[in-house]
Amino acid sequence: MILMAIDHVRVFSGIPAGGPFPGVFFTRWVTHFCAPAFLFLAGTSAFFYGRKHADLSRFLLIRGLWLVFLELTFLRVAWTFNFDFAQYEMAGVIWVIGWCMILMAGLVKLPLNAVGIIGIIIVAGHNLIDPFLGQLFPAMSEGSFSSLWKILYIGFFAGPVQFGPDGPYLIVLYSIIPWIGVMAVGYAFGKILTLEPAKRNRLCFAYGLGAIAFFLLLRGLNLYGDPRPWSVATEQTDGPPGMPGLLSFLNPTKYPASLNFLLMTWGPTIALVQVLE
Repeated sequence: MILMAIDHVRVFSGIPAGGPFPGVFFTRWVTHFCAPAFLFLAGTSAFFYGRKHADLSRFLLIRGLWLVFLELTFLRVAWTFNFDFAQYEMAGVIWVIGWCMILMAGLVKLPLNAVGIIGIIIVAGHNLIDPFLGQLFPAMSEGSFSSLWKILYIGFFAGPVQFGPDGPYLIVLYSIIPWIGVMAVGYAFGKILTLEPAKRNRLCFAYGLGAIAFFLLLRGLNLYGDPRPWSVATEQTDGPPGMPGLLSFLNPTKYPASLNFLLMTWGPTIALVQVLE
């Protein structure tokens, strides 16, 4: 929460996320670890709740609906100081945690391994559509399923969802995919944390370093996992143009979260579990 506060001060100061200086870039970059940890560990928490309570699905459903309600009411006002709800709504990280909990209410009825495999497929496979976004985006953005498309995947840069010709706009900051995959993998990860400490720590360290290595390979060679390749030369990032290549390398796509973005943030988080414990 302290890390997020750093970024939110930058937001309210009106300074672009990517610059104009490396120091400002890293006030944004360090907060990238927050959302993946929130969603991942929410899944892990659900696993431990389910070990002691038989009502896991009901609990996730009610908790998820409550979080979505809070996002669209209290948190929307806290961010904007605007009470005109008919004008627009904001679907941020609390919104997506809520919807992922609602979906997890059904997923947790499957075997644990199945939940983990589904999560990995979503996280690792959703960037397969990147080469086709140029053709899909215009059609889906204007088609009958455009609102669902924006909520499920494109989100932030697809423009707002409007409910009816005179209805409010919904600004989707966090799309449901791939975050439901993140929560599902976190749920399966809970099983690792039940192992005896030495084995648990070895696995966390190995998985964390493995994720970092996979990120360096995929991102370094621009093989797969992000629609925005990096270059040694300066290029456009989240902020103004002219960012050095290293910052470009550390700036994979967050909206929607790419595989490279998740590997970059998951790796250190999981590797440090034994230290943070």
